[in-house]
Amino acid sequence: MSKRTVFTTITGLPAGITRETVIETLHNHVEMIDLNPLVIERHPTKAPRKATPEEYHSIWYHVVDKINYLPGYSGRTEFDVCFHDLKTGLQTRCYAPLGLDIKDKWTLGGTLPHEPKEPVELGIGVPKEGLWLREDVDMKCNVMATSFVKKTLKKAHATLVKRLVEKAHIREMAIHNNRLEEHNPILSYFSGATSPALLGSPLPSPKPLQQGSQSGVPYPDPLPAYQKLDHRGSLGKAPYPYSPPMESMQHPSPDPRYAQPPSDPRYSQQPSHAQDPRHSYQTYQPLPVELPTSEPRMPELDSSSAQQSRYREF
Repeated sequence: MSKRTVFTTITGLPAGITRETVIETLHNHVEMIDLNPLVIERHPTKAPRKATPEEYHSIWYHVVDKINYLPGYSGRTEFDVCFHDLKTGLQTRCYAPLGLDIKDKWTLGGTLPHEPKEPVELGIGVPKEGLWLREDVDMKCNVMATSFVKKTLKKAHATLVKRLVEKAHIREMAIHNNRLEEHNPILSYFSGATSPALLGSPLPSPKPLQQGSQSGVPYPDPLPAYQKLDHRGSLGKAPYPYSPPMESMQHPSPDPRYAQPPSDPRYSQQPSHAQDPRHSYQTYQPLPVELPTSEPRMPELDSSSAQQSRYREF
């Protein structure tokens, strides 16, 4: 005798996760199967005979779960499940042994801060702000196993949702880093050089300098010497003080479009006497002057002229 059980679970998603990231995870069927902690094996398969015409053309997988029935006692359960993508989520149908039939629907809802708010359904605990993930389960199984199946399904799907949220965080971080690397090539250089695949491997040879498009002056390497990575993938230490390479100290030639025109002497503010070479310390030199090398000699007077000079004095 089978019994039908219907229940709904709503989980609020943390801030920073976008709709695209969650929908992308829900539409990745293999990832959704692997996020379930009960799954130990899965592979694609054909639709079973009891599948409905609508489900026949869906994507089917054969899944093996490990179920703990009692403490210390576990068993394997094999079943077929189909996946059907929706615009706002995912729909699955599971055919398990002992007449277990599970219809599961995942729906992404809610509003982001920049979106207009919408009315929410009452009585099921829907958050009024932010995104939320809703799971609607409709299952039919044996009356004796209903409680155990419901408890196991809720516990497994709670872990699945936690892993899904963490996976969405990782994708959002990767998208954010890729956007930064597109605007800053230095970040992409560091992220590639310090990746686990390149740690411990020698660094590639430096790229040649790029030639300028207008001035023709070579541009230096965007990474100075003190930021280069050593063979271990860590930043090297340069001695202090650091002297940049001579290429980075070259000044580009002035653009001829902005060159100053030659000055017109008619509009010059320089005084007229400044053009005289005598007023220039660079071109004017004074003429040499000959100085006497010995004392001048006085003319000698005879005795008669000396006596006459004496008489004149008296």
